[in-house]
Amino acid sequence: MKRAILVALGTGAIITSAAALTVGSPSFASRAVAAPDDFSRARIALAAREAHREMIEARYRAVRAQCDALKGLQLDDCLIAAHAFRGRALLEAQAPYVR
Repeated sequence: MKRAILVALGTGAIITSAAALTVGSPSFASRAVAAPDDFSRARIALAAREAHREMIEARYRAVRAQCDALKGLQLDDCLIAAHAFRGRALLEAQAPYVR
């Protein structure tokens, strides 16, 4: 029991002293982050929109794949729900970009 307490205290002391050395260390030079220009900002926004649309499409394909096992009215209801989900998600995704 005493040994476990000693090991725990020693480990904690080593971790906190190592953290103190890295936090206060002046050896890391701070880099000035340049503000992105309009072109790169637009490119980043476009990439984010495309990634969001791709996530919506992937989820739509997954829901639509679940519909393949169904037949008749259940298949129709499932397909309608999948299409409604995609349409609603695309409209909600577009809302922040409308000016």
